[in-house]
Amino acid sequence: MTKKDRRARRGRERVGATKEARMGSTFFCPYCCATQEKYEFQEDGQRKYRCASCGTPAEAGGFKVEDSTFCRAKVLCIDDDRLLLGLMKDVIEAHGFEALMAPDGPSGVELARTAHPDVILVDVMMPKMTGFEVCQRLRADPNLKGIPIIIMTAMTDPELKTKGLQAGANLAIPKPFNPTQIVALVKKALELKARGPVRS
Repeated sequence: MTKKDRRARRGRERVGATKEARMGSTFFCPYCCATQEKYEFQEDGQRKYRCASCGTPAEAGGFKVEDSTFCRAKVLCIDDDRLLLGLMKDVIEAHGFEALMAPDGPSGVELARTAHPDVILVDVMMPKMTGFEVCQRLRADPNLKGIPIIIMTAMTDPELKTKGLQAGANLAIPKPFNPTQIVALVKKALELKARGPVRS
């Protein structure tokens, strides 16, 4: 059973615990990254809502797709491995995001300035500019410093995460990784951004 299936089952179980559960209006579920119906149910004397598909809690009032950070969010990937860039582009677009690609640090920073993405994934080991340097430049730019950054690397250095955070990254993922890990991390970064300004 997948993680999403387990979440859906928990949501249905909680909804099934009350006699007053019913299908309600739709809302944009950040976990499904899609518009879904929501359950309306009573719990502890309060009206609550959950996604009918995955069981993710929903705000009572819901929110419109066009107001969501998750709707067609722009994800910038910076990596000198063009094959990996192509694979990441396919995965990101398959999950409803807009993919932006840059083959090196300098072009990635420039693309970030012109496109202003919602999330940036950057490789650490690149020839023209390391991922750490990219993070530092992005954090130094007032218009970009609030964008969540995810660093990617095949390095086995146990201090990598610390170095990345010190450079300005918010999250880290080791290579190799599978597509579901990248999508999950992008969604986590978008959740961080939705809560308020990220650490700069």
